[in-house]
Amino acid sequence: MTPGSLLVLLGFLAALGAAGLLGRNALRGTDDGADAAEALVAGAAVSLFAALAYLTYQFVVTDYSNAYVWANTADYLPVLYRVTGVYAANAGSVLLWAALAALVALWAAAVRGVRGRSRALVQAVTMGVVAWFAGTLVARSPFESVAARFPEAPEGYVPASGQGLNPLLVDPFMAIHPPVMFVSYALLTMPFAIGAAHFLSLAWRGEGIFADWIGSVTRWLRVAWLFLTAAVALGALWSYTVLGWGGIWAWDPVETAILVPWLFLTATVHAVTNYRAGERYTLLAPAMTATVFALAVYTTTVVRSGVFRSVHSFASGGIGAGMLLLMGLTALVGVVLPVGYWLAREEDDSGKRDRWLTRGNLLHLAVLGLGLLTFVSLWGLTFPVLRDLATGVEVAIEARYYNLWSYPVVLGLLLLLGFYMDFDVEGRRRSLVALGVTAVATLLAAVVVPGPSWTLGSPGPADPPFYRAMGGVSALSVVPPAAYVAVAVLKRGMDRAAGVPRSVQLKETGITAIHLGVALLAVSLTFTYLFTTQASVLVQDLGGGEVSAEVPDSEYVVTVHETATYDLPRDPSLDSFTMPAGSVADRAGSLNGTVQAVSGRVSDVREGPRATVVRLDGSGTWLGVPNATAADLGVARGDRVVARGVVLHDYVPEAEAVVLTGAAGVGTPRSLPQGVDPTRVTVRAARVTVADDDGRVMTGTVGQRRYRAQGGMQVRDVAVDRGPLRDTYVIAGLSDGTASVTVKRIPFMTPLRVAVLLLLGGMSLVALFDPRHGVWRREFVAGLRPGAVPDGDREVSSSD
Repeated sequence: MTPGSLLVLLGFLAALGAAGLLGRNALRGTDDGADAAEALVAGAAVSLFAALAYLTYQFVVTDYSNAYVWANTADYLPVLYRVTGVYAANAGSVLLWAALAALVALWAAAVRGVRGRSRALVQAVTMGVVAWFAGTLVARSPFESVAARFPEAPEGYVPASGQGLNPLLVDPFMAIHPPVMFVSYALLTMPFAIGAAHFLSLAWRGEGIFADWIGSVTRWLRVAWLFLTAAVALGALWSYTVLGWGGIWAWDPVETAILVPWLFLTATVHAVTNYRAGERYTLLAPAMTATVFALAVYTTTVVRSGVFRSVHSFASGGIGAGMLLLMGLTALVGVVLPVGYWLAREEDDSGKRDRWLTRGNLLHLAVLGLGLLTFVSLWGLTFPVLRDLATGVEVAIEARYYNLWSYPVVLGLLLLLGFYMDFDVEGRRRSLVALGVTAVATLLAAVVVPGPSWTLGSPGPADPPFYRAMGGVSALSVVPPAAYVAVAVLKRGMDRAAGVPRSVQLKETGITAIHLGVALLAVSLTFTYLFTTQASVLVQDLGGGEVSAEVPDSEYVVTVHETATYDLPRDPSLDSFTMPAGSVADRAGSLNGTVQAVSGRVSDVREGPRATVVRLDGSGTWLGVPNATAADLGVARGDRVVARGVVLHDYVPEAEAVVLTGAAGVGTPRSLPQGVDPTRVTVRAARVTVADDDGRVMTGTVGQRRYRAQGGMQVRDVAVDRGPLRDTYVIAGLSDGTASVTVKRIPFMTPLRVAVLLLLGGMSLVALFDPRHGVWRREFVAGLRPGAVPDGDREVSSSD
């Protein structure tokens, strides 16, 4: 067993032991063994985090004795992308998730402890999830040795180089995006545990725990939303700059998959905000809190299973039965238990009111609208799989399905958001008038079509009625509700921030920023999607200087100044693609029978009647070249040589290793032998200028990179000129003497970036400074522990 596998096993046993002890305490209502349970929680976190750190170390030093490291990295990669290899495939991703979830559990145990029935139950569920993750890693370890993966290899065999990293992941955004996403998913473990414990307690004792944990739930959900929003944004920026789509969203299955938990998490945050113990959302808020984690597991299954065809679906080998079972169990807890309780209860505790137009009811409509928006994406993602399983016929869901079904829901949510904010300030009568005026303006704008590009789609006569109706709607229809939201949000923010404590002002500023970001996002995405223009031209006869060509059906002129083709790495060191002779001698037993490229300085040359042997670096490594003389090889003492051949251990008594090769297999660093090529990437690049009638638009370098070790996969190098209102995006395909250049003008990208910053900055303020449930407030109050916290399960009152 490798050290990493041992650490994972210890983490699994500790998590399982903690879950068992805490589950027993929850059942019995005792605190027996609570100290041991706390130690086991800490032990699981330390073991799994140490396993993750050890795997990361193996990637940094490229320890190819680990088969997972060998399959996902290579020496030529920078350290950043070696670390990226840790979560490039399924086992490493699950280890990252498990370690982060264990740290979350440790933090929760340190802040709230594990004593008390509800705390023990929540921590038991949390550690159960951690144990499940760790158990899948025990069964399918990222620390499997090369010897175990390849039993037919020589004993002790370690590859000299790795297979490399998927070229699509060699990007700064993808180095950051997965960890940020898994931080969010790990943070959702605690809300899931609280929601699950709530329904388990209801089924067992007849009373739930959600009200006592509302402060914790709110904090965990907000911070998880913050990280998941950042993850979605980073993924979108990656597709914008790497894939060459010329846009940040294409409704690819994996893009849609990560959107599903984000939408539902947004709805859950609102549901928890609307929760009032014994009055409102007593069933739905806990159910949604538990379900959002199940959707995160579902998303991971989509990305990693290989079932969904996607350019993002870079992990191979499938996610494994463990994650599929976890998805089923979490869905059972998040959906089936709440539905069963709802069917079995005798009274409706929804809280009846005389008036239907209340802030609570408006928020309820918002939650339902976000839930409907989630279902649109979830159904579009899931239906092709269900259809394939049921009939064996593959179908593809087009982007227009998502666009046309989501758009009216988005308009409705914008109108509802504006009305909610206005109602909070102006009251019933005046806010209803403003809503009516905005709704009429929205309907009128929907039929004002300045040109064909303003419609949401191009409906055909064979399309369903809904598609024909929505396809003819004008994009202008998003402007009135978005403007309505902006005005109402600003008005409410200024009204509520006047004359209140600083913390309240910061929270209200955050709420204002979030909802302004929503309005700006809706407009920006609509206009970006519809009004991107594209034109292409084939520039020929390159290589003799600058060549210009007018782009048909546009005002652009493209000038290609120069082209270049070169290999990477440039001027590589010998050690980056060959093994030093001394290393070959030291590892001769494990390399026996394998083909290796070696290098060294000639220290001895001996000629025989049938072969010439050459000693390298005075080591136990010799080159054996049959039917060749030293003159044929062109080598002499002191020369530095490179050779490629079969390593033979104990072939002759004097040598630790003999590298058996032919004359063509021996060369020099300047004239490499046959079969030795340090090239990893072949780059074709061109420097281009795009100009219009008003002058130069942009100059940049475009082209593509072909990764030889990854089956010739190509990645585009795009040039993006970011303007205040629109980006100029240039992509090119290069071949001998020609360049196929595409120019795209993408509007509203800067407002889109501002919208994302507003969302992130706004939620940061709310999560930190909310006087009731803010993280900053919580940290301040936590300093009062342990005396300020009663023996029961309710948090400090000022924090709740």
